[in-house]
Amino acid sequence: MEESFSIRWDEDEEESEGPTIAVPIRPQPGILRIIGSVLVIGGLLALLSGVSNIWTGMDDGPTDPAMYEPVALQLQAAGEDVTSEEIAAYYDAIAAKGYYEVLGTLETCAGLLLLISGVLLFRRHSYGIRIGLTGGSLLLIDAAAGLYFLRSVEAPSAMLSLTLNILQVLVTTCGLFCTALPLLPLVLSGAREALDSNHISSLNSDESE
Repeated sequence: MEESFSIRWDEDEEESEGPTIAVPIRPQPGILRIIGSVLVIGGLLALLSGVSNIWTGMDDGPTDPAMYEPVALQLQAAGEDVTSEEIAAYYDAIAAKGYYEVLGTLETCAGLLLLISGVLLFRRHSYGIRIGLTGGSLLLIDAAAGLYFLRSVEAPSAMLSLTLNILQVLVTTCGLFCTALPLLPLVLSGAREALDSNHISSLNSDESE
């Protein structure tokens, strides 16, 4: 009597794959509200600085040296040989090159865009990301333009030049921050799901069920 037998190799066995369980990402609109609020504050500060620069640039007359007397006294106390007249002449020189008009225009436009971006993101609209990126980029251009103007005229004091360069570094930092901040909703999954397009699609899927 013949007995038939077969050998089954392990490779012949089909592996049974279990169903893939997708973990739903819960929308977190609170993150968008925080980002939007910070952008609104940054936009107001940039707008205030821009309007102030434009207002200063509208004054065609020479700068009163008495305005810079406290600055001159502080620099003299630090060992710098500089007078208020020299400081006033320095600011008049950079003003003649269009320093206040250019920076005022850039900061005003950047402030308005950041303000609009903050409001849109607060209301969960994805358009706020692009508008915020544009506003932050304008602040970076503003920082580069300010550094160009400051270096185009020789400062009467090394300490004064250092102080102004530090201020431009701060403006650059603010520009980088305001450029990166609108991108956070794309990085944080909860904030991304809370944006308008994802929010609408999730509502439609819930209604279809």
